Amino acid sequence: MKTLARDQKETSSERIDVLIVDGFGNHDWRLTTEYLKAILESDGRFAVSVSTCPNRNVDKEAWEKWNPDFASYPVVIQICNDINDTERSWPNRVEEAFEGYVSAGGGVYMHHSANNAFKDWDAYNLMIGLGWRGVDFGVSLIVDDKENVVVIPKGEGEKTSHGKRFDALVTRMGDHPIHEGLPKQWIAADLEVYRYARGPAENLEVISYAREPRTGLNTPIEWVVSFGKGRVYSSTYGHVWKDSDWPAGIRCRAFQVNLVRALQWLSGEKVETSVPVSFPNVDKASLSKPLSQ
Repeated sequence: MKTLARDQKETSSERIDVLIVDGFGNHDWRLTTEYLKAILESDGRFAVSVSTCPNRNVDKEAWEKWNPDFASYPVVIQICNDINDTERSWPNRVEEAFEGYVSAGGGVYMHHSANNAFKDWDAYNLMIGLGWRGVDFGVSLIVDDKENVVVIPKGEGEKTSHGKRFDALVTRMGDHPIHEGLPKQWIAADLEVYRYARGPAENLEVISYAREPRTGLNTPIEWVVSFGKGRVYSSTYGHVWKDSDWPAGIRCRAFQVNLVRALQWLSGEKVETSVPVSFPNVDKASLSKPLSQ
């Protein structure tokens, strides 16, 4: 596995411009965007814009003209997920623009089920490294009790799945800048812990893991990938199901702190390393109040 390296700015004097790309998914993508925007804008260090992919089956002309301006943003949050609706997609030219953006040095935060998406898009699979895929799609990774990353070959084990969400003990690996100063372990609220996420797993670094209850395996929770000159972060944090009202997975302080830090790192800005007193410990999760209250 390759460790990523890119110089960070020593200081950050301006807000980081973030583009959220949404429009379809099997989770509540509208609420996800609303919650992420509220969290980041309340933080004060981000300026958030949204580009929503039109439904080509409803307005094909709008879909064909859709043209998110990736290049104007140092970091993009990708939410789209076609896992239950393969008729939904991005236009080919948008896919090409996205590949070019990341390859040239752009940063991408793959939010939650974004790593379920676009299984037939080869470059996207390289970007996410691991995703929700069949047993014959690619390799899977686990972490042994000495924190060695172990490769499970294509075809061995199972297809990707998860059990019920739970308050999971997350363990960080190494000293990645996103986690600088954080405790070695913390409880993350209402977390999905994947079994056998699969993919090419190239240029990938696992930066945290948790034990999956049914298999007893330590499986990745957060991982980062280099794609050309760009950076990609994926995690299973931040679940928002249909009609959720500020669910625990979004209010989880571990998720919120890592969201901010990951976006700073992806954009090349200096990562804020102070640790809020509200950050969870190994005994229980810590939840923020809903920002609508």
